[in-house]
Amino acid sequence: MFERIARTFEGTTAVVIGAGGIGAEIVRQLGGNVARLVVADQNDQLLSSLLSQHGASKLFVHNLDVGDASAVATFFAELDATVGSPDLLFYTAGILNIESLAEMSAEKWQKTVQVNLNGAYFCVQAAADRMKKQKRGSIIVLGSIAGTKARSGSRVNPVYNATKAGLAAFVNGAAMQFRPHGIRINCISPGPTATQMMNLQPAQVHAAVSEMTLDGRMNDPAEVAELALFIAGHGRFTGEEICMGGGAGLGG
Repeated sequence: MFERIARTFEGTTAVVIGAGGIGAEIVRQLGGNVARLVVADQNDQLLSSLLSQHGASKLFVHNLDVGDASAVATFFAELDATVGSPDLLFYTAGILNIESLAEMSAEKWQKTVQVNLNGAYFCVQAAADRMKKQKRGSIIVLGSIAGTKARSGSRVNPVYNATKAGLAAFVNGAAMQFRPHGIRINCISPGPTATQMMNLQPAQVHAAVSEMTLDGRMNDPAEVAELALFIAGHGRFTGEEICMGGGAGLGG
């Protein structure tokens, strides 16, 4: 991490929503630079793994269903009473779907919207309400290149594409409202990334990566985490969608 960027995190409280893949990498890279680090996820196994890796002296873990508005409200109220208001929020939770539109059930559609889009709204709103009081804050939400490049996104699923496109539009509008309060919000949109979620996808999805990127490989989660931390700590970014796709979508 750039030394100047790392200095902006000193003494801060960071909240990472999503304990797997890119979220776990953000925790790893950020841990030594912040005063307090909170990680929330619905997967207790992922939370336990992070706790065993980093210890409980600085890392606070919480089980959280991001699609439950009341649970999110309770979570942030608990933070008020323990670590205080967040200075940094990273929303990396998400569901990846590859079913065709014909195969997509209404239940899966609703679940994907609930986690990818509604969960981001609930968490961003709660964090921003607290950041406004301190007149500062930086928020990163994790989008996807599938929401911006239809040629690569068409290999995923319309509900996934729609939620990720929605996140980018949400960030653009939220940045305008947050600006008078000293809060920045940005969207990082990676291309295919070698996370646990991607590892569960069929072989044909992995095979398609060579056609979608210029170097024939996926992002490493550490690369995306580096970009997220750079944008989070750099004061000149707000309301932006920054893509990291390795050329995904350029070839059709």
